[in-house]
Amino acid sequence: MIKKLLAMACGVLMATSTPAYGADHTTGIAGEQWTFRKGMRFGYSYANNADESEKLASPHMFAMGFELQQTMSGGDWLDILFIQNAVVTGLEQSVVIPTANALVGFEVNNAFQIGVGVNLSAYDSSGNDNYIHLVSALGWTQEAGVFSVPIHFVYIPDVNGYYRFAVTTGVNW
Repeated sequence: MIKKLLAMACGVLMATSTPAYGADHTTGIAGEQWTFRKGMRFGYSYANNADESEKLASPHMFAMGFELQQTMSGGDWLDILFIQNAVVTGLEQSVVIPTANALVGFEVNNAFQIGVGVNLSAYDSSGNDNYIHLVSALGWTQEAGVFSVPIHFVYIPDVNGYYRFAVTTGVNW
């Protein structure tokens, strides 16, 4: 129970400690240039063996959430990328499964993204109090005027075989 409360507290702290930024706002000291994007996300999530849980009828779930992205310009084709998001899955099964993710990675040519980080979930399908996981993701962000459209593939491994896979898209501004 302590682990679950700690994981949820870390998720709330992560979500509330990240300030909101306007679109294309840049700041920094000499040589550093930051770009900020934010936007809604929706997509598909698969939780392996989750149908064994008494809460879920199916391992296939709809996912929706909100994401913040910050990039530090490398001056050429490579930028450093920071991503934070909060996602809710399971609503189509009348279950609320909140998760929070924080990733660090790279953005290549302002389009291809790859990152790794920490995933916090308030629900553990295995029942073994595993609320904190590694998360890895890769994706593509296509510019669309003042907006951009990301497509991300996410993999969250689990030591008990309850890994998760997700595909999300949305709109950034």
